[in-house]
Amino acid sequence: MGTKMADLSSPPKLLGAPPPPEGVGGGRCSEISTELIRSLTELQELEAVYERLCGEEKVVERELDALLEQQNSIESKMVTLHRMGPNLQLIEGDAKQLAGMITFTCNLAENVSSKVRQLDLAKNRLYQAIQRADDILDLKFCMDGVQTALRNEDYEQAAAHIHRYLCLDKSGICPRWSASSRSFHSWVCMKTD
Repeated sequence: MGTKMADLSSPPKLLGAPPPPEGVGGGRCSEISTELIRSLTELQELEAVYERLCGEEKVVERELDALLEQQNSIESKMVTLHRMGPNLQLIEGDAKQLAGMITFTCNLAENVSSKVRQLDLAKNRLYQAIQRADDILDLKFCMDGVQTALRNEDYEQAAAHIHRYLCLDKSGICPRWSASSRSFHSWVCMKTD
């Protein structure tokens, strides 16, 4: 009976080979090719191949059952995601609108800040102008007082007005008032006290 023996030394070895472990074989075909099965002629080899294929089939069935169990969960998550789609689009639109409002508010705040700086500068200039006007009025008061006192021959009163004039801060009245002139007039004021 000329039976043909399969080459058992070539991978995969069939006799006594354990079935593949669980989780192996997911997404891949059996390690036993159809050509190898057709070339087998011994009953013992065929039974070994059959057992091996049955083991692979059980592993594949378990993996398939695990995937089918997850199907409901995945489908419910997909439905939830589909329901959330319009809400996410609304949220995206609201976020863009909010970003636009924030940008507008930022620009408005910068403009207001610029206006406040301008108003502060104008206030300082107005304060300086009022101070200068007060100093000019004091100067005029001293001049009028000296003239009136001299007409009345009240020299003490005229000297008091001159003393007040010398003690005035003339830098506000005349910006070119030099530091040396100010120090001289301060010295005169101290000496006359």
